[in-house]
Amino acid sequence: MGPGLFILCLVFLSSSAWAATEITNVRHWAAPDHTRLVFDLSAEPDFTYEVDDKRVVLVFSDTAFSSSVSASRKISRPGLRGVLFSTLENRSCKIEIQLADHLTVEVFPLKKFMDKPDRVVVDIIVAMPEKEEPVKDKATPSGRKRVIVVDPGHGGEDPGAIGKNGTYEKHVVLAISREIKKAIDKMPGYRAVLTRDGDYYVSFSKRLDVARKTNASLFISVHADAARNRQAKCSSVYCLSTGAASNEAAKLLANNENLSDIIGGVPGRGGNNQSDEIILNMFQTHTINLSKTFAAELIDHLGLVHCLKYPVFHEAPFRVLKLPDTPAVLLETAFLSHPEEERLLKTARFRKTVASAVARSVAGYFGESPAPASTAEAGGDTVVAPKGPGAAGPVRTTTYRVQRGESLSGIARKHQTSLTVLMKLNAMGLHDPLRAGQKILIPAVEPEADARSSKKYAVMKGDTLFSLAKSHSTSVDELRRLNNMSESDVLCFGQTIRVPQ
Repeated sequence: MGPGLFILCLVFLSSSAWAATEITNVRHWAAPDHTRLVFDLSAEPDFTYEVDDKRVVLVFSDTAFSSSVSASRKISRPGLRGVLFSTLENRSCKIEIQLADHLTVEVFPLKKFMDKPDRVVVDIIVAMPEKEEPVKDKATPSGRKRVIVVDPGHGGEDPGAIGKNGTYEKHVVLAISREIKKAIDKMPGYRAVLTRDGDYYVSFSKRLDVARKTNASLFISVHADAARNRQAKCSSVYCLSTGAASNEAAKLLANNENLSDIIGGVPGRGGNNQSDEIILNMFQTHTINLSKTFAAELIDHLGLVHCLKYPVFHEAPFRVLKLPDTPAVLLETAFLSHPEEERLLKTARFRKTVASAVARSVAGYFGESPAPASTAEAGGDTVVAPKGPGAAGPVRTTTYRVQRGESLSGIARKHQTSLTVLMKLNAMGLHDPLRAGQKILIPAVEPEADARSSKKYAVMKGDTLFSLAKSHSTSVDELRRLNNMSESDVLCFGQTIRVPQ
C-alpha cells in the first residue's frame, strides 16, 4: 500500500483564551511498522476516543487549539487518508483521523516529563514491507552469516543528548550505525541489522526483539555521551551489570539511558520491573562473560583510533542490554557536550573511523580469519631479534596459543608488553587477523619478575575475577596469567592467588 495523503485542516479556529487546555502542537513520525501522531497539550487532557475500521475520533473537553498550530499542511504517511480538526460549541475540540490500510490503532496519553509536555499519542500500526530473503553466504560452512545487531540509540520523540551547536544524538548515532552496518556487511560471513533506520523511536522491548528474531551473535547499542562538565571527552564501553554499577558515572549514565521509553513514548513505559526481573533471572553468566570479552576487544580497537574515557569497560544495569543469550554492549562514541567532539561526530571521516574500529573488533572477537603466513609455530622458549627501527636487541620469547575472541592488542596488554613488540616479533601488520588456536611469539616473563610485581591474596566470600581485577586496577586476563588459570577455572573461598602490587 502506498502512503496515504495526510491533510491537516483546521475548521472554526477561534480564541482559546477561555479554554483550560490548549493543543499547542501536532507532530508525526513514521517507522516501518507504524505511523505516530503526537498532540502536545498545555495541561493534562480530559478526552475520549472512538476507533473503527475507517477513522479515529478524539474529543477533548474544555480545550481549544493554540494559534501556533498550523492552519494547513500536507504530509505523506502510511495508514492515513487525512486528519480534520474542528472546534465544537461546548468548549470542546474534535480531531478526526481518517484511516487508510492498517492493522490496528493504539491511543494513549503521556504525562508531562522533563522537557516533554502532556501528550496524546495515536499509533497507526501498518503491515511491515516485505523483505527479500537474505542470500546465503558461500564463504561460511553453514551457508549462514553471523548477524550483528547495531542499535542506534534514541530517535523520534527522544532526541538523546543535544550539543551546544544543536547537534542531536539521535541523528549522529544513526549516521554512525549506518557506517558500522556498511563496514560489517563488507566482511565475509557477517551481516548487520539496524534496530531503526530512520528518525523514529523504538521501544526497548522491540530493540531486543530484533536480536532474538534474527538470532543475533552480538548486540551493539550506539550512543553519544553528554556531561555537565564540558571538558569530559573520549569513547567508553559498557556492559550489563545485574547488580550495582561499577562506578558512579556508569550508574548516572544507565539511569539516564533507561528513561528513553518514557521520553520516547511507550504505553506503560514499555515494560515493568517484574518483566525486567524475569529477564535477569534468565541470564547466564556465560552470556555476561562473553559480553565482557567483546567489550574488552572493542576497547582495544577504539583505543587505536580515539581517546578512551576509561582504559577498561564499565558495568551498569542498562535495560537495552538485557538479552538472555546474546552478548551485548553499549558504546558511547564521543561526548556531544564537548565542543571539539561535537564537531568530530558531525564529520563523515570520524564516523567511518569509529565504524571501522567496531567492525575490526567484531572480527577479532570471533577470530575466524585465516592465520597470516608469518605465524610462529615452533614451541618452547626462543631468542629472536626484533626487526625494524627501534629494535633493542635479542628478546627471549615463548609461544602463545591465541584464544577465542582475543586481539593482538589485548594479548599485548595481557602479557605486559606493547603492540609494537608483538607485531615485530611475529612480522605482523596492525590489521592482520588472528584466529583461535593460532600460535604467536610473545616476550617471556621471568617468574621472579612476576613475584616482584605481585603479592598474595586470600580469596574472600563474594570475590570474583572481575571484582578483583577492578579493585586492583588490572584485567581479568592479567589475573589469569599471574595464576596460570584458564577461562574455566573458578575462585574458591580461602584460595590464595597472586594480584598486582
